[in-house]
Amino acid sequence: MGGGWTDLGVRADPDNPHALREHLATAVALGYATVATDTRVDAGDKAAGREIARGLDPIDPAALASALADASARGARPVLNRLTRLTIRFGEPGTLQALLNAHDRLVRAYDILALEPTTERALASACANRRCDVIALALGARATFRLRAAAVRAAASNGIAFEVAYNPALMETTARRNFFANAANLVRACGGGGDAGAPDGVGGVVVLTGGSRNAHELRGAHDVVNLAHMFGMRDGDARRALSARCDSLVARVRRRKAEADRADAA
Repeated sequence: MGGGWTDLGVRADPDNPHALREHLATAVALGYATVATDTRVDAGDKAAGREIARGLDPIDPAALASALADASARGARPVLNRLTRLTIRFGEPGTLQALLNAHDRLVRAYDILALEPTTERALASACANRRCDVIALALGARATFRLRAAAVRAAASNGIAFEVAYNPALMETTARRNFFANAANLVRACGGGGDAGAPDGVGGVVVLTGGSRNAHELRGAHDVVNLAHMFGMRDGDARRALSARCDSLVARVRRRKAEADRADAA
């Protein structure tokens, strides 16, 4: 990895190849070299297992080649490293654990596991979950619980990053107002979103993602950095949150998975 910007939160509809091609082509044209396509499920949804399996489907090579050709025609370097991400929304730790147990093999096949807690109890559980890589919060909605220092410390000790997905900043007034208030609180709770004290430059830090549902919601990295200034991130921290910090997160995940595979084989 490396050598370009990273967006670890791009939502793409696998049922619409044209939209997916446009989404990926726009990402490459904007300078993103690594993109994680995000599959999102609710832990209590009976169809969650089916959606988790679908999120691992490979991208049609023809659609990917077409996306790179489109990006190249716009003057972008035709390079794209696609990762898979699973985001699980949950309110009760027991419901999450039941889903993880039921679909363990599929969940482990994803490059990144993100958890989206909807209660303070769920947040504490997510920060202590050693399988979690990223904690996603609904920043466009009114906050229903506080992000406490103990939770941030727990996440840091487990190498878990916090996500600021900028998509709500592009929505209607209420979502936008909630986003800036919540993002500022999150960055402040994480010590400004910097890397101080983070194991491997990952745990307890902030990563910036798009959370985009279509190509029109994607923004270039420099625009995202400028946006991050508005909720309290310094320029260098914001740039790392779109590049080196994401690379460190993915590298750490791969090391951890390799260690687990070796332990299983022993």
